[in-house]
Amino acid sequence: MSVLDRYVTRQCLVAIATVIAVLALLTLLFALIEELDDSHPGYGFMQALEYLMLTMPRRIEELMSYGVFIGLLLALGNLSEGGELTAFRAAGVSPYRVLAALSPALGVCLLFALTMSEFVSPAGERAAEQLKRSAIARSVPSTTDQAREAGTYVTPQDGIWLRRPADQGAEFVHIAGMNRSGEITDIQIYEVDENNRLLATRYAEKGVYRIEENNWRLHRVSSTSLSKSNSQSFKEAYRDWNNPVTPEQLASQAFSDPRKMTLVQIWNYMARTDQHPSASIPFELHFWGKLMAPVVYLSMALMALAVVLGPLRHTGIGQRLTLGVFIGLAFKYLQDLFAPMAAVFSLPSALAVLLPALIYLYIGHRILQRNA
Repeated sequence: MSVLDRYVTRQCLVAIATVIAVLALLTLLFALIEELDDSHPGYGFMQALEYLMLTMPRRIEELMSYGVFIGLLLALGNLSEGGELTAFRAAGVSPYRVLAALSPALGVCLLFALTMSEFVSPAGERAAEQLKRSAIARSVPSTTDQAREAGTYVTPQDGIWLRRPADQGAEFVHIAGMNRSGEITDIQIYEVDENNRLLATRYAEKGVYRIEENNWRLHRVSSTSLSKSNSQSFKEAYRDWNNPVTPEQLASQAFSDPRKMTLVQIWNYMARTDQHPSASIPFELHFWGKLMAPVVYLSMALMALAVVLGPLRHTGIGQRLTLGVFIGLAFKYLQDLFAPMAAVFSLPSALAVLLPALIYLYIGHRILQRNA
């Protein structure tokens, strides 16, 4: 790494870290106000603050691309104001050589974002959800064992829905929650035939996955079998449930927001599109968004360099910051514009994710050609 690379990398990393910290604090403030509006007797200020601290890695990850762009814009603007960029150019350094000098800073940001999204953020989201549900459950007075144990279960707002196709034994399943050890609670199973006619319903208070048998052991099961002429109800202490879904797969569906899942979890989710065929596109978009992050960062860096060497060459920090916010918002709007095309026009998800970055690469290249 040359002296130029080290100097530019240091300046850019300081600016990016400052911008990310400011954006994270602003996000924390607004999110705290929103959380306090959703208050419960056992979920007060300290619990909300702890919840937000646990979810902060995911929020920082979402801010990275915009933080990188604004940070690079400010760092390059400071270099321009100090005459360093002019000195680089006078020494024969091309704009694309300056862009190459930004690569180490981009690599550090990519590694940081990957670490947050794949290791820190998913664990934080699960711990935060566990904390919030436990606090709310403790605030609800109840004397039943099941209610006392409710705080130990992750309970998504609408539960977890599964569908198994006819060739595997058609059934629809609703699971209210799952704890950290992989036990599930309040399981509703609806067995249907090839015409989706209801054959039987089952309710189990709890289910435990057995690795050796590769199935679930349901406890305290109430079943009702239906036929054309009558119905029969009975109860069982336990019953084996032969469903191939594993606790790990259920854990990913308990947080079936692609922003809160790792690449492996998203890939496994998409591989099981028989469960949620209508919801696969958001997961594909987020999956390719993570894979295409280097191209996005490169497009943001090129745009920042083009703007500083072009229209904002002799402007102050206020104008650069204002334009940076608008350019970042424009990129977000482009993402929101092309994302629905993946569903409406059957546009490949990878292309829908890549198009905004390609547009910014082209615009940045044209600005450099005209001004640099």
